[in-house]
Amino acid sequence: MAAFPHPLDPAVDFRAFYPYTPNEVKHRKRTTSAQLKVLEAIFRKDTKPNAALRQELALQLDMTPRGVQVWFQNR
Repeated sequence: MAAFPHPLDPAVDFRAFYPYTPNEVKHRKRTTSAQLKVLEAIFRKDTKPNAALRQELALQLDMTPRGVQVWFQNR
């Protein structure tokens, strides 16, 4: 079994794990009207969906589970 390097080991180059591109512009992904319709329908039934429901919604809506969670937090 291969051992993973310890995160505090000075020989570990973190750029291999967290690539940093300084000039990269990140754009927020807006929810589409179809996604919004589904999210609003779920919100009317449950304002705090559990992790399993967030995962299911993420797969159904082509979003990340974190994106679904943030949508509910901001709603």
